[in-house]
Amino acid sequence: MRKEDYLTTQINQLGYVLKRILEKLTGTKSNDQLGVVWVVDNFKLKEKLGFDLAILDTISDENLIPFLITKEGFNDSNIELFADVLVKIDKEKYAKKALQIYNYVNQITATFSFERDLKIKEINL
Repeated sequence: MRKEDYLTTQINQLGYVLKRILEKLTGTKSNDQLGVVWVVDNFKLKEKLGFDLAILDTISDENLIPFLITKEGFNDSNIELFADVLVKIDKEKYAKKALQIYNYVNQITATFSFERDLKIKEINL
């Protein structure tokens, strides 16, 4: 039970990291009052996620999803947040990888997301 609580905490922390990265990149602020400031750079990505963008660049398209789902802490909502971060970092460079992630999330979730569908359409423009 204790380990499950620890894993849940780690998953939630990863979600917050991805959310803060997205906020930093877009210049927007979250509605929550966490008070946590995250520095966005490859060192922090590697420290918090276990990999950086350089490693992500070397991963083939067919190996992207298996790579991400083997990383501890990624779940359906976190992996979608990570796709959002990729689009904000460099839409042209990471569009294909973000689309793969969005399509994967569409496959594994039971509910349709208009927001996710809009993100996919914006990338395909």
